Amino acid sequence: MRAANPRNIGKSAVVSELAQARAQRNTVLIIDDLFSSRLLLAEIVRQIDGKLNLELFDTPSRALEYARNNRVDMILTDYKLPEFDGVQLVRHLRALPHCVDVPIVVITVVDDRKVRYEALEAGATDFLIKPLDEHETRARCANLLELRRHKIVLSDQARVLQYQVDKSVSEIHERELETLSKLAKAGEFRDRTTGNHLARMARYSALIGINIGLATETVHVLEFASPMHDIGKIGIPDAVLLKQGPLNADEDATMKNHPRMGYDILKGSPSKYLSMGAIIALGHHEKYDGSGYPNGLHGEDIPIVA
Repeated sequence: MRAANPRNIGKSAVVSELAQARAQRNTVLIIDDLFSSRLLLAEIVRQIDGKLNLELFDTPSRALEYARNNRVDMILTDYKLPEFDGVQLVRHLRALPHCVDVPIVVITVVDDRKVRYEALEAGATDFLIKPLDEHETRARCANLLELRRHKIVLSDQARVLQYQVDKSVSEIHERELETLSKLAKAGEFRDRTTGNHLARMARYSALIGINIGLATETVHVLEFASPMHDIGKIGIPDAVLLKQGPLNADEDATMKNHPRMGYDILKGSPSKYLSMGAIIALGHHEKYDGSGYPNGLHGEDIPIVA
């Protein structure tokens, strides 16, 4: 059986959602102080889609109040209005969060460039000139409504996609932490004195980090990176690692190689957990007085996470 093309699936989904968007009842606001002008414009717009919800207003304040409390899909407003003009109305509408991208058409009696510039700066989408040409008005409004539907569908898809991306990132992060935990536990099977304390020391490391004022993100990384401090013991021979009793000089030197081995295992990774783990592995046997190993670091030269 032939596999479906993901692009075709995506295209089909868009077509289906657009059909649903068209089936929904869109709301158009018409603002004009002349009764006859409102009726004429309403009749033209109704011819686009008989299911449109048309809300007619004679003052901008009433239209603005409606827009504050209801979803709007397109707004047609005359420029000359009582209370304040169409450009000011556009500014007020664009200040409403849910009207930021709603198509707004300003209607003027004359083709006044100054008015056009002001309206565009305020956020107008298009213009119509009185007397209205029925075919032009209907065509422009139909196009704006269709673009609005496309934008809503794409916006919904973007939200779904963002959710899916966030979910995938979260799953990857969880798998990374699980891998880190298993990597840290690798030492359990080599060094019987190490395994049981990993969970406790991870929590202690985080608590110490909190108390010394480390950033929240640093504390989080520290909690998951600190259990890898002894990962270098993987490279220590069993005869040395599991020896009962004191180590001789050669064995002690071999054991003291495990910080560098751990560092070499973890270094160079883009993972913030492994990067910090490398620092911890290399420095966790350093001592404040300089008597530690492998580098004999003193005081503040020792990385704070180590």
